Amino acid sequence: MAGIIIPVLIHLWNMSPGRTLLVGSVALMQENSRQQSRRVKLRDWFLLLLRCLLIILLALLLSKPVWQQRPLNKEKGWVLMEPSHINETYQQFQPLIDSLLQAGYTFHYLQPGFREARLPVALEEKGDTLADTTSYWALVAALQQQRANNRSVYLFTPNYLHRFEGLRPVIDTGIHWNAYTPKDSVATWQAGDYVTDNGTIRVRQLSSNPGGTSYTYEENRGPLPADTTTRRLVIFADTYVQDAHYLQAALNAIQQFTRRKMEITIVHETAALPPAADWLFWLSAKPLPTGISAHNIWQYDSGKVVNATSWLLTENAPPIALYKNITVQDTAAALWRDGAGHAVLRLEKSAATSIYHFSSRLDPAWNELPWSPAFPALLLPLLFPDSITVKDKRAIAIQQLASDTDQQAVIRPAGVTPVTKDLSTVCWIAIVILFLAERLWVLRTQKLPAHG
Repeated sequence: MAGIIIPVLIHLWNMSPGRTLLVGSVALMQENSRQQSRRVKLRDWFLLLLRCLLIILLALLLSKPVWQQRPLNKEKGWVLMEPSHINETYQQFQPLIDSLLQAGYTFHYLQPGFREARLPVALEEKGDTLADTTSYWALVAALQQQRANNRSVYLFTPNYLHRFEGLRPVIDTGIHWNAYTPKDSVATWQAGDYVTDNGTIRVRQLSSNPGGTSYTYEENRGPLPADTTTRRLVIFADTYVQDAHYLQAALNAIQQFTRRKMEITIVHETAALPPAADWLFWLSAKPLPTGISAHNIWQYDSGKVVNATSWLLTENAPPIALYKNITVQDTAAALWRDGAGHAVLRLEKSAATSIYHFSSRLDPAWNELPWSPAFPALLLPLLFPDSITVKDKRAIAIQQLASDTDQQAVIRPAGVTPVTKDLSTVCWIAIVILFLAERLWVLRTQKLPAHG
């Protein structure tokens, strides 16, 4: 914009020459005539203004001007809490929540759809009687897709581990998660009383707290109500005979540990299959024959074998090396996954049968599962589920709730993002108009120099 001096200099350079006046006598000249002749009188000031404006607009055009306008919506962000814990959550974080609402944040329910509501009304709805079962990971993934204008989001939730099911999503830097340990953080209950193989009644006592869940066993010969059934487990193996032995060893370890009444049978021909079973381990790539009656079926997947250098990841065991896998595409619920997030064990439920699809093999050449001491522990909750999810009081590590900061990623600012409009076109139009006006004014005021 310092180029404004250019039209000023040109304007001064092109000043009209002074006129020669003929006088009859030098005596008629006044003393201050010479001083007056030296004064510079600015003429065509409008033309000078047009040319200066042209320089200013060219400078603005080179700077690529934009117009920033904030949306009419003054909402800064969202505050989200679950209906089932809203009163206790509000008591835990009342100063922070109140300050956010006063700053322009709006309250939403941490549920699918994220319905907006007024917090005083929500606190009086007795939402603690409602049940929330959706995984927090799934809710956060949906929330980040729905979050408009990069608004900041503040989540306030309990830290129960059983609410974090599935894969953890990448948490945006605009998500601020505040978790707490609820008051009822310790639970003790009795579950799964059953008759052992020697006739005694084994009573299981469970205790869960934020640090973990533990079991204690007591034996009683008194007349207590207990499970007296015998679990019938059938292992079918045609070419995978060695896999059947690994599986049988794990089942025997479970029987010795729990002392449950179990019958384990290995068959190699379909004609020898019993008419009914509690569990059928179908260790074969062949399809299941029709007419199979079993409450639970473990089935090998068939397809293209892919070599892998990965890990078998489960919820309650350390990673187990995975060498081979079968690529499958299935929408069944994943129980075990590999390091890339692909399902290795999937559960498909129907009205009468639960089918567990296993995309690997119980073979050391495929994975380290047969040699892992965690193998029986992983099968135990499948054979005898405890249904303790609601009473599970284990807490997630607070580090898991922190946002993912990637140095190569652009961190989006909190609050409402202004709407920007490019003004280059407006500058071009103004420049053309000023240029035409300048040319027209020059043509209108141009005169021949007067010579006296």
